[in-house]
Amino acid sequence: MITVNVSGHLKDFTGKKRQFEVPGSAINNVVDLIEYLNRLFPGIKERILDDQDITRQYVNIFVNGEDIRASEKENTKLKEGDKVHILPSVAGG
Repeated sequence: MITVNVSGHLKDFTGKKRQFEVPGSAINNVVDLIEYLNRLFPGIKERILDDQDITRQYVNIFVNGEDIRASEKENTKLKEGDKVHILPSVAGG
């Protein structure tokens, strides 16, 4: 299984659930994960990825503590046992 943690307004799409597991056998990379989540939680994809499947500027995704922007971005490979954190940026003043 792949453990997924979400926070912020994304919890509104997951029924306030912050952590859940998805089968690693069904997921190859971050885009696959987001597509899978969108089947479970309709509308969440549009909050995470744009129309070109690129992570929105105000969303941060970490795989095993590593920011995907520092590696293969949305093509970052996922496997059983990985931990993914999807965190909307917080802004304010």
